[in-house]
Amino acid sequence: MNEVYEQTCFQIISFAGTAKSCFLEAIECAKAKGDPSELLKEGNDAIQQASISHQKALTLDANGELEVGLLLIHAETILSSAETVRDLSQTIIDLLINK
Repeated sequence: MNEVYEQTCFQIISFAGTAKSCFLEAIECAKAKGDPSELLKEGNDAIQQASISHQKALTLDANGELEVGLLLIHAETILSSAETVRDLSQTIIDLLINK
């Protein structure tokens, strides 16, 4: 069970971290007057994968098959942060493009 726990947590961390980086890079791209659409797509794809891993964790937890520890809490924090950056990035990009 420990291996499943670690694998699931690291999948969430990896995908969510990638997503957050893509959204931040998309903002920088828009600041430089580039087209951020590919970075936004890549970020959305990564956050979708993180969400799939998170759903797996929730299912395992509901079945009593998942330990809850600091690593999972860390993974969920990174996922939450990535979701926040995603939500704000589009607004920031819109403001940069329309100014």
